[in-house]
Amino acid sequence: MISADKSNKTILIVEGNHEGLVTKASDGTLIGAAERYGAVLQGLDRKLQISITRPHFTADPALPVHWPDIDGVVFTGAGVYWSADADAAAPARKIMEAAFSRSLPVFGSCYGMQLGVAVLGGRMQANPSGPEIAIARNIQVNDAGQKHALYQNKPARFDALCMHRDDVLDTGQGVSVLSSNAHCAVQAVAAKQQDIHFWGVQYHPELHFSDIARFLKRSDIEGFSQTADAIGLNAPAELSKEEIIADFYCLDNEGDKKEDKEGDEAGLKERYSLSQTILSRTVHECELSNWLASF
Repeated sequence: MISADKSNKTILIVEGNHEGLVTKASDGTLIGAAERYGAVLQGLDRKLQISITRPHFTADPALPVHWPDIDGVVFTGAGVYWSADADAAAPARKIMEAAFSRSLPVFGSCYGMQLGVAVLGGRMQANPSGPEIAIARNIQVNDAGQKHALYQNKPARFDALCMHRDDVLDTGQGVSVLSSNAHCAVQAVAAKQQDIHFWGVQYHPELHFSDIARFLKRSDIEGFSQTADAIGLNAPAELSKEEIIADFYCLDNEGDKKEDKEGDEAGLKERYSLSQTILSRTVHECELSNWLASF
């Protein structure tokens, strides 16, 4: 059940990707969505203990979940080709069901949000307007969202880093929609059931601009490398994908252009119409801070 006054929380992070989409360092260390998510969460709370499991790995190096040690669960996004309500997603849904059965606080990003909705009876679709790449623009918090703890201290309109092909078509029963934008009708949800503590967002409050750059470089994630006419990117037509990637690395002070960041940052903000809601890490990670503070 939910911990009371526990200073050192243990967060289980459920990797959404299979091993083919997870980078391995030269020493064999895995660097996936779970590891990146854990780093962001520990940046918000240095006392957090992180445990990782990988249900879509054919040979999962992680130990089985020891549920009595877990205080909260995070489900990451993913570049898998299947949808969250497909048969292939069943191993991750099983963990979601286990977390719900224990009334643990659960947070889902992108694929992680969709998994929670699927377990609660919802359905997914590939967005007919195409993937929302790099930036989810002008997300608007609705009345329910403005009353919900997920959006405490968050602007009523904001932009967020994102990378998704699928959307929630039907939320099922007992799930409230908290925000949306012109491209995606379900940008955030929360479960209303008394014993289920689930918050989910379609965008990625844990991502950095350099993460988007790495995604754009890949060719093995279906639909995510198509920058032409990409909804959300708003890049000038004359820019190549390589130039966009370099700019996004630069925004995080990485890559070959990092020494030019200070002088060029204002130009990059204008080039990609970047609002302060996406540039401020405090604002961008607000939902994660609120979730950690909720238990």
